[in-house]
Amino acid sequence: MKRLLLLLALLAVPALLSAAMIEGRVVHGDESLPGVVVNVYASLDFTAKAFASSAISDSDGYYSLEVAKGTYALFGWSADRSYFAFCGRNPVNVAEASVWAGLQAVPVQKPTSAVYDDEYSAAIEGQVLHDGAPLSGAYVYLYLDVAEDLKGHGYRLSQPTTEEGYFRFDGLSESNYFLVVRHRQNGQRVGPVLAGDLFGIYPGNPLTAKSGQVQQVVLHSVAKLKDTTESETFGRATGPVLSGTVVDTSGRGVSGVHVFAYVDRVIGHQRPAAISTPTTDDGRFVVNLPEPGTYYVGAREAYGDSPAPGELFGMYEVSADHGLTLEEGENLDRVRIVVEPVAIF
Repeated sequence: MKRLLLLLALLAVPALLSAAMIEGRVVHGDESLPGVVVNVYASLDFTAKAFASSAISDSDGYYSLEVAKGTYALFGWSADRSYFAFCGRNPVNVAEASVWAGLQAVPVQKPTSAVYDDEYSAAIEGQVLHDGAPLSGAYVYLYLDVAEDLKGHGYRLSQPTTEEGYFRFDGLSESNYFLVVRHRQNGQRVGPVLAGDLFGIYPGNPLTAKSGQVQQVVLHSVAKLKDTTESETFGRATGPVLSGTVVDTSGRGVSGVHVFAYVDRVIGHQRPAAISTPTTDDGRFVVNLPEPGTYYVGAREAYGDSPAPGELFGMYEVSADHGLTLEEGENLDRVRIVVEPVAIF
């Protein structure tokens, strides 16, 4: 009997070692939001079956749940479905025994529809709000699926929202669309969402656009909070870690520069596989890569389009093609990238 109990205990050890606790707070603005159930999903499609669900958040908005270590998206709803909550770090890489992941909640407003003047195509229009007021200068993105975690340009990108927060997409095919809104402080259409930027996910994703109809929606944004994540990975941050320093031509650390990792040596204008947050005052950076492999690495101040004259820019120069290869479980530190202003001759 003792041998049997010992065997069962040993068999249980791997499961215990692979388990992790996710905990955090759900807030609406500056206030805690009780009564929200937080669900864990494999992707940002929250219509799929959840892996796990928490008990309702308590009076302080606190929730907790246990899952196997992995990468997940966290979403939640109040009991009456009047509030929708999402984690600004989605998808969250749960690699430690305990992970703190806060969620921000926004009101839920049902879509309406109107007749569209083209019976063979569809339209989506609406308003973007922040703290209940119209948000101008924001971009709304349409995605056909969640394969890349609702990042990048997507299928369609709106014009900046008007002073009334208005946006519109015309001539759409009848299909399901995932809607995301972003308002970056630097005014750019693409790039990582940094602390202080505004963003939001439509609670009714995916929205079905129907031929001959205009779907009318309201999108609410929240401010990205500063957290402990060190880089933005457009895939899943489960691979090697690349870190080091960005310096100027005199060897001094350069702050406020992003380090990019591409999978294609012809960098051009395609989206990188991963990008760091801005370098620290001493030029330090960390990039969490999605998987082992070969990456082509560079650094610059801005994101998207070609580097502008005067912009700080540089490439990883240890190899002629600016590439480096990392194997499973391998990390690379002390990478040094020299940047200097772009000159046009």
